[in-house]
Amino acid sequence: MAKAVKPRESGGEGDDDESLGRYAGGALKFVKEVLGEKPYSKQEEILRAVGRNRRVSVVGCNGSGKDWAAARAVLWWVHSRRPAKAIVTGPTSRQVDDIVWNEVRYAYGKAAARLGGQMASRSSRYMIDDQTFALGFTSDSPFNFQGFHSPNLLVAVTEAHAVGQHIMDALRRLNPSRFLMTGNPFVAAGEFYDSHHTRRHLYRTVQISAFETPNIRAGKVVVPGMITQQDIDDRKEDWGEDSALYIGGIKGEFPDNLDNVVVPLWAATAATERELEPEGPVIVACDVARFGHDSTVVVRREGAVCSIVTKMHGHDLMQVAGYLMRYCTDNHVDALVVDDTGVGAGVVDRLREQGLPNARLVAFIAGQRALDDRHFVNRIAEVWWEMRRHYMSGEISTDNDPALVGQVSGREYSYESDGRIRLQSKENMHRSPDEADALAMTFAVTRGGGVKIWV
Repeated sequence: MAKAVKPRESGGEGDDDESLGRYAGGALKFVKEVLGEKPYSKQEEILRAVGRNRRVSVVGCNGSGKDWAAARAVLWWVHSRRPAKAIVTGPTSRQVDDIVWNEVRYAYGKAAARLGGQMASRSSRYMIDDQTFALGFTSDSPFNFQGFHSPNLLVAVTEAHAVGQHIMDALRRLNPSRFLMTGNPFVAAGEFYDSHHTRRHLYRTVQISAFETPNIRAGKVVVPGMITQQDIDDRKEDWGEDSALYIGGIKGEFPDNLDNVVVPLWAATAATERELEPEGPVIVACDVARFGHDSTVVVRREGAVCSIVTKMHGHDLMQVAGYLMRYCTDNHVDALVVDDTGVGAGVVDRLREQGLPNARLVAFIAGQRALDDRHFVNRIAEVWWEMRRHYMSGEISTDNDPALVGQVSGREYSYESDGRIRLQSKENMHRSPDEADALAMTFAVTRGGGVKIWV
């Protein structure tokens, strides 16, 4: 059993006038009076919840200030009781160090003279004494979280939806006095999801919609860096209001169809933050569109590393063929995969006529019979499923392109009566998945998706 909170003793360095221990039960009051900051209503709700509840779980839209509140809670915790420890962790060092801990440093800088302590400039570490400190770090090993016991321990998990259950279990075994999770509603299982569903009775939950944030309520930008009306409009145009990405990323709600998509949203977003080495054959794929709203998209995949080379609007087929010819001539490319359905057939014909000196040309027909026709209705389902395998195993790194993330995580699948997998038709989607189809086509020449191009 954890010991009762012992307020900080007065008279310490940076605390000559009064004891900060009187804020032990009031994180919001600490933020306003000691840090001199003005949180908006939802941030106030988070701080009140952390001040009064042992377990708090915050789900919300992107750019809603969740990490801002978590960072202030860290400073409140270690300055309102002694001894006290605070651990900040998450799925990536970028999220922990560059986002949450930058907020910790910023808030500390505004009240450093009063707070005292030693804030490290090159690491996520803040020391008051040997038994009172805050650390930020990330690890895939649950063993690295052992030893951080304290009668007053705060554990804050950012991007909690992307943190594995084995890490969550390790954190809970520390028996923290406060357990704060913040994240997006991009999963349908795990500790974070359960905290808003089957385990909701164990948590004080907070939910944040983009429409509750300051810039939207004010009708103008009053807090730079937070979500804006233009962001909402762009996402509505890119994804559609019924897409999982819009429901989760804008409304801050758990979508109902997360189990039916080929690539879960958490996997699509995790791939944008992953850094892998570009090792393997270079596959370039082109999803061809002629005119109108759709785009001709060219994607390059070198092993596990994927990037969007270009997006073209309004180019005729000969211009597209010329671009691909030039790209393959100027860059090392092992295979060029081109959509041979509809207008793309003209590009394929032109490239065959001209010849590719350095790359093998692969004509891709989405509706063609799958190589593994016992499990897939057609080739497009087959290559999407191979792409899914890479996403689910963490063997893919992509650009942080909103259209790509939205399309990859927005396409559903179903089973035929014979058990074969069929993809949701383009006609039933908000927008043609040009970027996602181009990426999937790069898997038409890899294991599970077709014949290897190298010997």
